[in-house]
Amino acid sequence: MSGAKNNLSPVLKKLIISILIIFLIGIVLFIWQSTNRYKNSEKTDYSFSSVKISILNGCGKLNAATEVKDYLYDKGINNLDIISWKNVPRQMFIYDKSLIVVKKGDDEKLNFLMNLTGIHRRIFAENDQFIEEFQIILGNDYNQYFR
Repeated sequence: MSGAKNNLSPVLKKLIISILIIFLIGIVLFIWQSTNRYKNSEKTDYSFSSVKISILNGCGKLNAATEVKDYLYDKGINNLDIISWKNVPRQMFIYDKSLIVVKKGDDEKLNFLMNLTGIHRRIFAENDQFIEEFQIILGNDYNQYFR
């Protein structure tokens, strides 16, 4: 009893192998493009190396600041330095709307942060004693910005 006969011509074999290779290359390129989509869509030529922020839970939802910190880290933003994430002082959970507090004025960094988060409500409380340049205070609406 002899083995199964191979009825495919050498030309047909090469064609099938070529199609499989092209298909595999297509899959690899699709996966690579999908993982780099965010990096390619964002402006990366800023004149600053990093923006120092702190995230404050102003709405009282348990672990809101940690949740937003993790969300921002997962986005892989290289020029964002999160100094701290915690509840607002004295547990004053009175913030209905999220906002950015400007501690050290820099318009380019502020615009970057507003574009990144979608939060355009801001107040200026400039103080050089802070390490962070901006504070993001999370209000009850923070889920619409960080999901």
